[in-house]
Amino acid sequence: MMPKGYINDMGAVSLEQTSEQLLGKGAKTLIVNFADVQYINTIGVSIFTGMVHKTQEHNSVLCFTNLKKVHRDVFEMMGLIKHVKVFNNEEDALRSLRRRESNAE
Repeated sequence: MMPKGYINDMGAVSLEQTSEQLLGKGAKTLIVNFADVQYINTIGVSIFTGMVHKTQEHNSVLCFTNLKKVHRDVFEMMGLIKHVKVFNNEEDALRSLRRRESNAE
């Protein structure tokens, strides 16, 4: 998932719906790329908190990539960082997840 601009009311709800649909279809990994995110308000933070809980309920993994320092700082303050996997970019996330899958076989 690659949200853009401001993660507030409408953007956050759309992101939440997409993540719930993917988890409902059996997705075991969600990757959120923050490269084009400029601002995350409190509604956005609460949506990400909900995504953490939903992925845990589905025994799935939530990954964040391309986090700006300000976003990482907010997620650390809120305690979310310890519940997600953080990667520099999508390629690193995919490479790590592929390794994890091949080690599980």
